[in-house]
Amino acid sequence: MQIAVNAACLRQDMPADTGRVATEIILAMCRQQPGHQFTLFFDGEIPPGLCFPANVTKVVLPLKGNKPWHLYWWLEWQLVRAMKPFRPDLFLGLDGALPLRSKIPAGLLVRDLSFLKDAGLQSGAQQRALKKNTAKYFAAARRIAVLSDTTKEEVLRYAPAVKEKLTTLETGISPLYKALEWEQREAVKKAFTSGAEYFLVTGSLHPRNNIVPVLKAFSALKKRQRSNIKLVLAGSITAAGADIATALQSYKFRQDVIMVEAPDEDTLARLTGAAYALVYPSRFEGVPLPIYAAHRCEVPVIALDSMAAREAGGDTVLYVDPASLDDLSEKMSLLYKDEQLRARLLTKAPPSEPFTSWERAAEQLWQHLTA
Repeated sequence: MQIAVNAACLRQDMPADTGRVATEIILAMCRQQPGHQFTLFFDGEIPPGLCFPANVTKVVLPLKGNKPWHLYWWLEWQLVRAMKPFRPDLFLGLDGALPLRSKIPAGLLVRDLSFLKDAGLQSGAQQRALKKNTAKYFAAARRIAVLSDTTKEEVLRYAPAVKEKLTTLETGISPLYKALEWEQREAVKKAFTSGAEYFLVTGSLHPRNNIVPVLKAFSALKKRQRSNIKLVLAGSITAAGADIATALQSYKFRQDVIMVEAPDEDTLARLTGAAYALVYPSRFEGVPLPIYAAHRCEVPVIALDSMAAREAGGDTVLYVDPASLDDLSEKMSLLYKDEQLRARLLTKAPPSEPFTSWERAAEQLWQHLTA
């Protein structure tokens, strides 16, 4: 069987920003199906370090620009034309999109529907295109896969008719995430925060991740506690987050904020394992991987209240009213002052444990696509 894959989203698939979920799933699927041929189509330079098995052909179709018509032309004309010589039996859209001009049976992987609220990590043009066409993509797709029950509910509210072709994949997370011994934690703190305790925020510098409210809450904590605790921001600096990066330069407590830009998985795992607590301020992620990672590392979590956060965290998380900046500051201060509260959170069991890889999800996706 020949499978064509829109792999353009892999170019922005980073551990701290998106968890490399699409990358891990498609690479696992290619390894698991050596008897089938996969052609991965990229819209620009292929990320360095990606190792593909022998049954993968890589094709680069450079995107001509970032305007809406450039995106349309790439998906509906460049991609469709480039796929023809391969005569694919199946198309897989890793970014939730498919070429409507194509007659190839198609499957979609959908991370979330945040673009409907203009809160996606995609560019503005990509979000507008998805908002305009996703109903058509869902109608045209033969199979649809999502990464959490939260996203499944969102999809069914948006398009109830897709119920019979929708499946939820099992969550995975790298085995690098694990509890650290005291000496290991101290080594990480020494390397990144001069030995100080720190709150960790995992995610790109992007408005949707509510970094500014976290900074304001951290300011209030510093004024109230007068401690040397730090705030570590681990993720990419996006174009949409340029104003946040600029504001950080004049932030009153900028010496206490450490930016770890685009960390690899090993660095992110060590940062998570050594954190005093994880602050998870995103409300629109379909699968909150940082919460799963923190649980695996035995690190407590403060999260803005959302369906996805509760699906991952249950009663192990200290939840914050999304509309209240004061509540976020209070919860950060409360957890920092109350070691017993911190210990109680860590004794509770999360609702579910993810697998130690995305291999199972890749198996499920293949079975769903070929059923």
